[in-house]
Amino acid sequence: MPNLDDVPDPVAEVNGTEISKDEFASLVESQYQQMSMQAQMSGQPVDEKQIRDQAIEGLVGTTLLEQEAGNRGLEVTDDEVDAELTEFAKTNQVSTDEFVAKMGEQGMDRQGVMEQIESQLLIEKLVTEEYGEFSATEEELRAAYDQVAQQQQQSMGGAQGGAPGGGAQQVPPFEQVRDQVAEQLKSEKQAKDMQTLFEELRGDADVKVHI
Repeated sequence: MPNLDDVPDPVAEVNGTEISKDEFASLVESQYQQMSMQAQMSGQPVDEKQIRDQAIEGLVGTTLLEQEAGNRGLEVTDDEVDAELTEFAKTNQVSTDEFVAKMGEQGMDRQGVMEQIESQLLIEKLVTEEYGEFSATEEELRAAYDQVAQQQQQSMGGAQGGAPGGGAQQVPPFEQVRDQVAEQLKSEKQAKDMQTLFEELRGDADVKVHI
């Protein structure tokens, strides 16, 4: 794990709101675990500076977006958080308690999980209010599916030559994965919108980063 003894507390202030060393350390350690797994597969060393930079940028961005949502009077109810937790657990084919326990392996207790879900839902509401509900045309869904199918066939390659029916990795039919494709496109659109809004807000914000 990275040594964070030199990190000050707070690590940053966003319009007067402090971001604590604990928040920063938790995110760095979680990302470090993920990057270490990727590094083992790729053989590339873990870039600790990149992890730190991404962590502080992510925390500043989240804080700015949460503040903007609060300024607009947007709120998330406990029922909405519970419903989202249930959906996450269902997607991972585990119970809600098992899902929370799984997150605990990344150093997050139940309260932390619920707070993260609340933050995510709040920011989604903000993005929707700013840019409108997401909708994709049938053509966009088809194009995204075709791109994934093409990449999958290329990765199969070799003796199979990407031919249809060439193995267990074959992409399922479009109708079978249409909803997943739509969710993926929605996630990508939200990420871009969040970045755009974050950059707009940061231009007018009082942000002090101490690391």
